[in-house]
Amino acid sequence: MSTYLIGEVNVNEPEKYKEYLLEVPKISAKHGGKYLVRGGNITKHEGSWSPNRLVVIEFPSRKDALDFYDGPEYAQWKEIRKKYTKSDIILVDGV
Repeated sequence: MSTYLIGEVNVNEPEKYKEYLLEVPKISAKHGGKYLVRGGNITKHEGSWSPNRLVVIEFPSRKDALDFYDGPEYAQWKEIRKKYTKSDIILVDGV
């Protein structure tokens, strides 16, 4: 069953975040990660949630998603994301 990493990621310092945008997709791909959404046009239709920027990465399994997110290759990049963005990240299993 696929697991999706969904993040609302608002970048505060775009110049300092550029390398993250280049390197992290390579790391997620090693774990089977496939970007489905990376930014894009958002329109609000209902409710109070108003994200500015979303990222959705599909992984083959929850284990693959956790191996990516908690793994040593992503650790330094996670700290960069935390430093230069305001992010909310969740994992959700597909059907």
